[in-house]
Amino acid sequence: MASRGLSRYGRWRLPRLLHTKHSPEADYDTRKNDINSSWFPPIANTRSPQVALLRVPQFNAHFSTTDFAQWPQQRSPDFFRVEGRVGAIRKSGKGMYFIDLYQDDAKVQIVATNKLMGLSRDEFEETHGILKTGDCIGVEGQAGRTNTGELSLKARAPVAMLAPASRLPNKLSDKGLINANRALYYRVEPQSKQPIVVKSQLCREFRQFFDRHGFLEVQTPILSGPATGANARGFHTTDIHGTQLSLRVAPELWLKKLVIGGFDKVFEIGCNFRNEGIDATHNPEFTSCEFYQSYTSLDELMSMTEQLFAQCQQSLQSPALDPLTRSYKRVEFIPGIEAETGHPLPAELTQPNLHDYCRLVGVDVNPTESPAQMLDALSSTFLEPISLRPENLNHPVFIYHQPEAMSPLAKGTTKVYGDRTYNISLRFELFINGKEYVNAYEEENDPSAQERKFREQLSFNDQFGDDESLVPDWRYLEQMEYGLPPTGGWGCGIDRLAMLFAGCDRIEQVQTFGTVDDVIKQ
Repeated sequence: MASRGLSRYGRWRLPRLLHTKHSPEADYDTRKNDINSSWFPPIANTRSPQVALLRVPQFNAHFSTTDFAQWPQQRSPDFFRVEGRVGAIRKSGKGMYFIDLYQDDAKVQIVATNKLMGLSRDEFEETHGILKTGDCIGVEGQAGRTNTGELSLKARAPVAMLAPASRLPNKLSDKGLINANRALYYRVEPQSKQPIVVKSQLCREFRQFFDRHGFLEVQTPILSGPATGANARGFHTTDIHGTQLSLRVAPELWLKKLVIGGFDKVFEIGCNFRNEGIDATHNPEFTSCEFYQSYTSLDELMSMTEQLFAQCQQSLQSPALDPLTRSYKRVEFIPGIEAETGHPLPAELTQPNLHDYCRLVGVDVNPTESPAQMLDALSSTFLEPISLRPENLNHPVFIYHQPEAMSPLAKGTTKVYGDRTYNISLRFELFINGKEYVNAYEEENDPSAQERKFREQLSFNDQFGDDESLVPDWRYLEQMEYGLPPTGGWGCGIDRLAMLFAGCDRIEQVQTFGTVDDVIKQ
């Protein structure tokens, strides 16, 4: 694994790039004039084949409990190589540097001295005086500890430059500069990487959960015909033949087509695109997770949601969630609206009736809005804030049984409330602290009922100009004839959930290069 007996740097490759005419105090700008391709060597050319290569976390783990007193000079007899980025350089006289080297979010100290390298102090300074914070380097030497007990790699050959770095600002706090250069922001403010890490960990937890429950992960088309699968505006383009294409707004219909095709348990984590505005929790490009499971009821979907969120909380420990040990609060849509407003909903949920009701309870809506839009306004005014009440803070709340007009792809049924009968959907939305995280329902599997709902969506667009109404997928309707089993479908915004677990207040913090407005600047 490791090499013994490499003596002096004559047996090591001394990179030509380390020879410089600079003074030992050469700064970044002066050094930049001499940088050429030799400062960016193929990494294999800088490695000694006899020396064991370890990544920094491996090095730390390998020697964390080693008693170096067992060896002469308290250094490992074998030689090792580590590589990484310089985080700090501390000079102790002319012939000794202490270098903090970072790789894989772990740090190891490099002790570089002219004596161990067999160099004079002037030779040592000539070959190492150009090193700067941010440089990427490789170091070969022996493991040991300093007099203070810190685990270190004691360099036995000159440090190999792998990629020099320009000067970084000490701090980056201007939002405009951050949004225009996220790569620089991650370097200057390493803690800004944490939300990205949390998002990745969430995706890992989701995959583990679905794998444990026997789901198959799939990838469905992102570029296709008219955008379908959600009430949203799409992005449209054409191919070289003039065919109209759209970026998907949701993978829902594709995933249900797979269920029709015999895939009983499928899920997908991927990007969707909606031609809508940008705010703290919305970006036109975002990541979602959707799963579909045949022969699954609404209650089972609620139970699976509680299990999945409990797993994520146990693993990631979000400060914005309580331990999730009690059942989630459930608020039924129609009784909930009536309890909050003190007024019964109209028996017929038509556009004129709902407009009058909104005026009665003080909700400002445009009289030309569709019934679905008005019902959504009532929900956002009276039901969603229930999750912000002290007794519900940091705890999920299910809002369920939304009126059928709000859920064109959900299974519908009739339900009696007092002396009134409504068409409601077997659907729920999950809210935490006023924000929606999950939308789930039993899928409509009756082709004739789905056709009726598709045509109703078209009428909403024609009558009320609701351009967020669902675009019908008539091919999906044809495929439903082959038999869609009773199916539970579930969708979650990964970005928004990552915000919750990472304690972020804006969606760009969990997206690697921010919102679309930020991306086009970079």
